[in-house]
Amino acid sequence: MNITWIPRTQKCSSGAVSRFRAGIGVALATLACSLTGSVADAQLLKSLQHEGQSFQVVPASEMSTLMSGPLSDLDSEIAQVGCTSGSCSSGNCSTGQCGNGQCTGQCGGNCNGAGYGGYGGAPCMSCPTCDPFCYGRVEALLMRREDLSRFTRSREFSMDEYDFELAPRVTIGTVPDCVSGTEVSFTGPINWEMSNSAAGVTGSTFLSERVPSVLLGSPIADQDIGFTFLYDPEATGPADDPSTPIAFQSQRYESTYWSAEASRTSVAWDIAKLLFGARYISFEEEYRYTASNGAAPADNGYIYADTQNDLIGLQVGLDMYSPVCRFGSTYLRARAGGYWNLSEATAVVDDQDERLYAMRDDDGDFAYMIELSNGVNYQVGELLSLHAGTELWYLGQVATAADHIPSIVGARAPVRSLDAGDDVLFVGFSVGATLKY
Repeated sequence: MNITWIPRTQKCSSGAVSRFRAGIGVALATLACSLTGSVADAQLLKSLQHEGQSFQVVPASEMSTLMSGPLSDLDSEIAQVGCTSGSCSSGNCSTGQCGNGQCTGQCGGNCNGAGYGGYGGAPCMSCPTCDPFCYGRVEALLMRREDLSRFTRSREFSMDEYDFELAPRVTIGTVPDCVSGTEVSFTGPINWEMSNSAAGVTGSTFLSERVPSVLLGSPIADQDIGFTFLYDPEATGPADDPSTPIAFQSQRYESTYWSAEASRTSVAWDIAKLLFGARYISFEEEYRYTASNGAAPADNGYIYADTQNDLIGLQVGLDMYSPVCRFGSTYLRARAGGYWNLSEATAVVDDQDERLYAMRDDDGDFAYMIELSNGVNYQVGELLSLHAGTELWYLGQVATAADHIPSIVGARAPVRSLDAGDDVLFVGFSVGATLKY
């Protein structure tokens, strides 16, 4: 919002200044006479010559009558200085007749007070004019969730990495008094998915199965052995050979993110905007690994992990613009928030219709989110601007599916509790448009 500061003042009339000087001269003359002689002598002085003009000498006891004349008029004229707009509960602010009322409207000044010498009201101060406005901002985000490149739990094949996914970010705001306003924003949902499959390879994984010592013929302790889908370590038949290929295997990892926020804003022209408000963030992940030699459950196995994070908290933000040319500028968009994360996790490992591992847990803990974005902004007209830039988000202290896939399974395997201590990085780009109206 561009606001032009144009101070408006009115000069006092020459007549008012002359009356003011005359009144001061008469008062000083009367005071001098009273100090150098008796009051009676002072009253004998009926006139005073000054710069070729004759002024009547008035006793000090009659100064209140004098003050009600030229000085009261002078005070009324001075009260008009800078009083350019608005209205008062009594009188007219724009003409200076504010009385003792409150100046309201665009002027926004205060006409209360005793004024000069206790007479009249204090002047309304001038201020810039501005119109309330609303704005809408629509952006296309191209984001990627990092740190999962070549993720796998199979020794035979892996997945590549997430692609950049397209999602919207919509912001609507209003500034009714040109300074303070409200803003709501919605981001997402953004869904990332990667998968891969293989056929005719062994079902060897990175999991280990903890087998009781009595089954291994050793009375010393439980031992961990390499875990293979569709292979029972207790059997010795040819069909259970761990080197036997499995008909079909697949892996899939999915992440979903979206958020909603509502904030109070403080706007400083087109230069900066501060905000403070509440925000909700949802971040969910799921991993599934399946292996199959047939349709029956006894011929299948899988690894499954799922996590859900619901973050609720407060955030602060800053939008800063720096002009670089007549219609162009660079911008910085920053958000930082602290949240209470209500998270839950589920993990299951089955092999040939046998449950080797299972856990389900939920907990609450502190989490945080930091967003940084910078780019260039171009003003097309008074109402429309276009922008493009880069995005960097950092989500800390959340539960992820990758962090809840067990490494040891079996009847003697320890069951882990929920762990919401992982950090997630998002990178990407944004393009969009802003409309003010």
